[in-house]
Amino acid sequence: MRAIVLPEPWKAVTAEREIPVPKQGEALLKMVCGGICGSDLASYRGQSAYVSYPRTIGHEFAAEVVEVGENPYGIKKGMLVTGNPYFNCGTCYSCRRGYVNACIHNETMGVQREGAFSDYFTMPVERLFDGAGIDPKELALVEPFCISYHGVSRAELKPGDKVLIFGAGAIGILAGVAAKSFGAKAYI
Repeated sequence: MRAIVLPEPWKAVTAEREIPVPKQGEALLKMVCGGICGSDLASYRGQSAYVSYPRTIGHEFAAEVVEVGENPYGIKKGMLVTGNPYFNCGTCYSCRRGYVNACIHNETMGVQREGAFSDYFTMPVERLFDGAGIDPKELALVEPFCISYHGVSRAELKPGDKVLIFGAGAIGILAGVAAKSFGAKAYI
């Protein structure tokens, strides 16, 4: 199978790899559609303090479940899914308090662990979400939208509020969409 790998900054190659074998509790996924995040670009440019090389990049994706065992999450073979690409330790101070996004041992797909930009990849089943009929191109946007929505939700917006968003990249635009979902007027 093919994978997009950064062997070092400013170098991207297509590498041949073996199809991964899922471990207990994992699903084998076939990439359908992926999004390129700003962190992928930072990794390519050597501007990420967190990436280790060589690294398969990518964490915004829609994928088809190729192989999966029995699981309590309803994930089945043939299903189109996306996933939570952030892996927290569960034991540090932040994790114990429920702030898993602030885990001091965080490992993000495509940064500290292998990413999704390959023909096939594996993920723990509990991190997968049914695409529920969403188009794969839109399903790959779930992760960046969640980032935006989380940030906007912390502002506790009310209908009629006015919000100024600096930055018209993907996260900024999706923050505008999130702000509108709260009934606010967004200026980007």
